[in-house]
Amino acid sequence: MSMSCSALITNYNTWQLTSICAKELERWSKQNLTEILVVDDASEQAAPENLPQQVRVIRNEQNQGYVASVNIGFAQLREDIIILLDSDACPLMDLTKPLTQVFATNSKLGAVGFQLVDEQNQPTGSCSPEPNALGLLFGQKLEALSCSWFEQTKVRLAMPVPFGRSLCLHSCGMAVRRTAFEEVGGFDEKFDFLDADIDFSMRLRAAGWHIQVGSNLLAYHKGGGSFQTTATRVLRHHRNRWRLLAKHGRLPLPWLFKVGLATRHAVEYSLLAIAGRMLIKDPVILEDKLHGRRHLFNQVWTGYGNECQ
Repeated sequence: MSMSCSALITNYNTWQLTSICAKELERWSKQNLTEILVVDDASEQAAPENLPQQVRVIRNEQNQGYVASVNIGFAQLREDIIILLDSDACPLMDLTKPLTQVFATNSKLGAVGFQLVDEQNQPTGSCSPEPNALGLLFGQKLEALSCSWFEQTKVRLAMPVPFGRSLCLHSCGMAVRRTAFEEVGGFDEKFDFLDADIDFSMRLRAAGWHIQVGSNLLAYHKGGGSFQTTATRVLRHHRNRWRLLAKHGRLPLPWLFKVGLATRHAVEYSLLAIAGRMLIKDPVILEDKLHGRRHLFNQVWTGYGNECQ
């Protein structure tokens, strides 16, 4: 069965990167892509004039955010398979041929993640284990160690499920069956970028679609994301992760869990306040960390309530 492919790139003030991504898509897959759609999220910069001929640009009149921009892009496309890439990602091969083969072979395959690497060909993270409450309770560093181990255990196409934790794809580089995207309602716009792709993977699986990572699908993604202070990043992580876990019924005894989170934040704040000046030389960084822990403590009690219930 012949399957059609298109590509979707979201852009916000990153036209230089978006242009590189589009040109690499055309370079590798010009004959096999129906079009390359760029959703520009009301950038301050104008689109460059030298974009490939296959590129179609639609512009949001107002800034909608990444999640809404992805949904807007999918609504514009009618191809069977949509290659979704961040503007700072790009293909390192023709992705279309192996993608059409693997999607045609498995009619229940909903999404495929790419092997994402940096300039040194080192993995930058194409997927992570399905989150659980303990990961939020113990903190991002311990959870990151778990995700790093999980990334290193990936094998050919199918991925093992260590300790019962299923994989979730990162939207910076993946391909999605359009009908699967539409069936589950696309990305949940209640998430502000973080965890929207994790939620999408979980909903795909719950709807009976399969998810996998293709070891033969290579793409570049440096990773790191946009600049934000540590306090802002940690606050956003906690807010979105709580929403995700609550939405999917993964918060056992929520009020007791809130006590555990608040206790951890209080202990972290106390340790930073006491020993921070000896361990962190930059007073601006120290204050940012203290500020973040104060807001986290307050957010646990005022911001985590009846979300998703």
